[in-house]
Amino acid sequence: MKNHFEIKEVKKDKERIYFDFFIDKKALSERLSINRFDLSYCDFDLDTFEVDKFKFPNYDRSKVNKNAVFQFLGNHKPLNQFKTNRIVLYRCHCGCDYCGVISFNLEKQDDLIVWKDITYEDDDFEYEEEMGNIGIKPIKELMFDRRAYELAFENYLKKYCA
Repeated sequence: MKNHFEIKEVKKDKERIYFDFFIDKKALSERLSINRFDLSYCDFDLDTFEVDKFKFPNYDRSKVNKNAVFQFLGNHKPLNQFKTNRIVLYRCHCGCDYCGVISFNLEKQDDLIVWKDITYEDDDFEYEEEMGNIGIKPIKELMFDRRAYELAFENYLKKYCA
């Protein structure tokens, strides 16, 4: 069964727009039983914000956003600090994957995009043992219509990364 996929703003203030994926009209963070705004999972690569160009002259947030989109589309190799080829969904506020992330494996098929093993990941790979300690509900698999999925990311790029 195919799942319905959307990218939506979940919070907006004058400096930042927070996003989440909505699967069958429910936020992915809710499905995983995580708080999207808890410091442990508040870094989401599609969030947009203005950066102080004086302090960080070479930082371009739109490049981060675009690279994330290309990973979600399966066009770029996933980048995470564990080198596991898993795509990071949520990470802690400091941006370090070693604090623990929520990640998944992406599989592209002719007319489907499949997310597999959506779960917690850290550098010791003791997922099952840690799941009970941190309260995350792993998701075995989500399947999306490939064209609708790609269109959601195209629309995100046009609106937020132009």
